[in-house]
Amino acid sequence: MYRNTESWVLHADVYETPEGFELFIEVPGVRLEDMELEVTPLSLFIRGMKKTPCQGATALGIEIQTGRFEREISLPARVDTSAVSAELKSGVLHVRLARKTPVRVSIPVQSKGNTDL
Repeated sequence: MYRNTESWVLHADVYETPEGFELFIEVPGVRLEDMELEVTPLSLFIRGMKKTPCQGATALGIEIQTGRFEREISLPARVDTSAVSAELKSGVLHVRLARKTPVRVSIPVQSKGNTDL
């Protein structure tokens, strides 16, 4: 089987924990320096490049997916973008995201002249 290797899709699992969320993203054969992570309060972006394992040779059969990848993973609740950790092990990127604690603000309401409702 031969594939178009211009782009490929990342597979991810998302788990909710009491502290936040844990994501497991398959990135086999991708080096740390070839990927980029970005976190917003409601999303995780991962993008990068998986390079061909053999440069300068004529390919007779290509089944391993290579090329650029990009994926946005929406999160079900806001996360603290300053409390993120990531670890790459055996081709799986494990990302831990802490849930953002809601900030409650008490707002005083003032009345100007109209006391009857």
